[in-house]
Amino acid sequence: MTTFLSAFRTVHSRSLAFAAALPLVAAIPLVAEFVQHVVEIRSGMYAGVEAAQALESDPDRMIAGFFKTVALGLPAYFLIRWLHTQGDRTFATRFDRPTVTLFGLVIALQALLAWLGLFVWTEGPMGIGFFVFGLIFMPLIVRFIVAAPLGSFISPLQSIRVMAPDALFAILFPLAAMLPLMVLHYALGIGAIFVEGTELKWAMLTLDSVVTAWLALVMIAAQYVIATRPAPIEASPGPAAR
Repeated sequence: MTTFLSAFRTVHSRSLAFAAALPLVAAIPLVAEFVQHVVEIRSGMYAGVEAAQALESDPDRMIAGFFKTVALGLPAYFLIRWLHTQGDRTFATRFDRPTVTLFGLVIALQALLAWLGLFVWTEGPMGIGFFVFGLIFMPLIVRFIVAAPLGSFISPLQSIRVMAPDALFAILFPLAAMLPLMVLHYALGIGAIFVEGTELKWAMLTLDSVVTAWLALVMIAAQYVIATRPAPIEASPGPAAR
């Protein structure tokens, strides 16, 4: 059984190795984060604390944030397949209709939850409740999420049943794995509000885009680790697994 420390080391080292193996895929979240920063800079969000507070819910920023959230999940198709085969680039980049369809269901679910969290249940008890629901629900259906890029269907209910005994690890491990990069991510974003000079702001936000890309890969690798901890997930015997 995977221990916490070994899993922590794995998600960080393997996510970096994946970025080196398939840099264009790894750059998808980087580009999405950078585009959001461009929108924020143009709106004047980083001009100061008051501007940041006033423009926090700017419609253009929110739309960019939604598409960024979706983009963060796109490398999962390739990274999960790469992890499953211990670094097979050919398998990782191969497409077939059943696998793409299943992965499309995952992305659609993630997009729906992102839309609800950003535009519907945003404040008050409903906002808090929805946030807590996501923290618990997504780790429990993680076998459904991870199986999809492998061309296998595990229903959310089946995933919950298997993951229930490991629920605490499934919920807490991804948070702990992402914490160092999350701290750096927020430090760079907040720091860009206070520093003087457009060039320095751009430098910090560009670095933040790189950090966000790594953070996305760590998040996906953590999903793979927790999903396969109770039991392995087999790839479909169809064309994608040949």
